Amino acid sequence: MAARVSFVCMLLILSPVKTWAEGFLDVYGGSSIGGTADVRVSESTSSGTRSAQASIDLSSAAAFGIRAGLWFPTYNWIGFGMDFGYLKADGPGVSIDAFPLSLLLALRAPLFATPDRPGGRLQPYAMGGISLYAMDASVQYDGMGGSTSKGKWYLDSSAPVAGPYLAAGLTWAPSVNIAVFAEYRYLHFNVGFDTTNSYILPTANGRVDTSVTTQLLLFGVSYRSRK
Repeated sequence: MAARVSFVCMLLILSPVKTWAEGFLDVYGGSSIGGTADVRVSESTSSGTRSAQASIDLSSAAAFGIRAGLWFPTYNWIGFGMDFGYLKADGPGVSIDAFPLSLLLALRAPLFATPDRPGGRLQPYAMGGISLYAMDASVQYDGMGGSTSKGKWYLDSSAPVAGPYLAAGLTWAPSVNIAVFAEYRYLHFNVGFDTTNSYILPTANGRVDTSVTTQLLLFGVSYRSRK
């Protein structure tokens, strides 16, 4: 269902409807300015059950992606869009490869507007929405843990992990069609899965629950098309 809704939204975003005042296509990349994974692991064997938990710094995190959307013609300070990206986050015993697909609403302040640039030469903006994550996650702590694939509709039927899409930034448009931007992005999602040491004759079964929070500083280039 999520894939069908996303496909329809992308068609709406990219279709050349004359009523849309301005379309945008962004390409971005950047790295983390802070992130943690709050991990809880447990394992049950014939000897009993043990558990452990920790807050692990995600010392390495990077992201890049592409975003497309439209600003409305009459009220050109509001718009909507879709973002597809990649996030790689690593810490001691934690490795996450995530592919967020996001639907978002956007607000901007069109400063220093001109007739050929009604959206403004300088544009502070904020975006909010929801992200669905397909991912590979591996968590190992205190001798317990495991790995999983989540939300990969092309491999399995597991539901994707969901989280908020929150961003704020500043765009500068040196020309009518080209702009550059810097953006702060906040990401948060929870991923949990069961583990076993054997699917035939298991002797140890466990559980992993991880809450991931990361903050990103992104830079990008935007192409603007006005109808």
